[in-house]
Amino acid sequence: MKTVDFIRNFFAVGCTCMAFIAGCAGFTDDSNTTGMVDEDNSLEDAFAMSRVVEKGKVLVNASQDSITFVSEIFGGCFKRDGSLFYDPDYYFADTNHYAYNFRNDTLQLSFIYEDQTTKELETVQYVGGTSGELDGTWRLTPCFYIDGVYYCNNDAYDKFIKLDGNDVEFRAGDMANYDYMNSDFVGDVFRFLNGNNTIMFEDVFYSRTNNSPEKYGITVQEKTNKSIKFTHEGRTFDLKLDYVRYSDSVAVRLTSNGTTCVGHYSKMNHVTPELCREENAPYLDFLTKDSDSDAHALRYKKDNISEFEKCIESIIGRE
Repeated sequence: MKTVDFIRNFFAVGCTCMAFIAGCAGFTDDSNTTGMVDEDNSLEDAFAMSRVVEKGKVLVNASQDSITFVSEIFGGCFKRDGSLFYDPDYYFADTNHYAYNFRNDTLQLSFIYEDQTTKELETVQYVGGTSGELDGTWRLTPCFYIDGVYYCNNDAYDKFIKLDGNDVEFRAGDMANYDYMNSDFVGDVFRFLNGNNTIMFEDVFYSRTNNSPEKYGITVQEKTNKSIKFTHEGRTFDLKLDYVRYSDSVAVRLTSNGTTCVGHYSKMNHVTPELCREENAPYLDFLTKDSDSDAHALRYKKDNISEFEKCIESIIGRE
């Protein structure tokens, strides 16, 4: 089966899965429009340590100040009549269009995001290359614009694009010394202990809400960037992040009064031949275009959040 898909949208490749925009806490002072860049590593070192997310092609229309990224995927996992199979001949191209602009040393990419209720002009910003030249290695800043209003995020990742003629490469890496114990995941745990909210392991990659411990009756006793010891309603808890890698892996433990709750999360946006197996079918997200098409596995995601929450409930005596 030889298949070609073209998805044309206006959402930023560098802001995968809308996570970059959702839940932003913003301000309007744009005195530093290049955004905040981690200076601990040079751009070259940080890029070299990051991992390849996607590769593709670039189409530039200089007369219109527009650029198109075509991200290519070769091979895919499908389900037909209840059985999984991997098709190495499948081809998928995700085409994304932007207007580009240079503002001092910053490369700005703008696009229209539109759904049933929203239409917004969004501009993301990259630094590190040469002003006036698209080719080079560019680092995504945490600051961006929505309809002209300036926002910044505090998230756990570095993202890069490398432009070289007709080729583009997207990379992602983890922020060194990021404070995961101030993330929205820890806020999820605090809120869960207070009887509301569900826990999402992937929230460990973002710090976009007010997760002040005092707000939830939490007293912090000890804290590092990957562990926290706190008390809540007379109980002492130890929360430790054993492993984390941006967007695809989390391993965490919460211990109290001799009971340890172990949580794990793994995700892959491209289903490899190794994952295209019957035992993984419950963890695959499928897309079917019509009744005559094979269901395409878009991604793999596996976690034990239900067991993790039930374990916490057993500690605090909640039924």
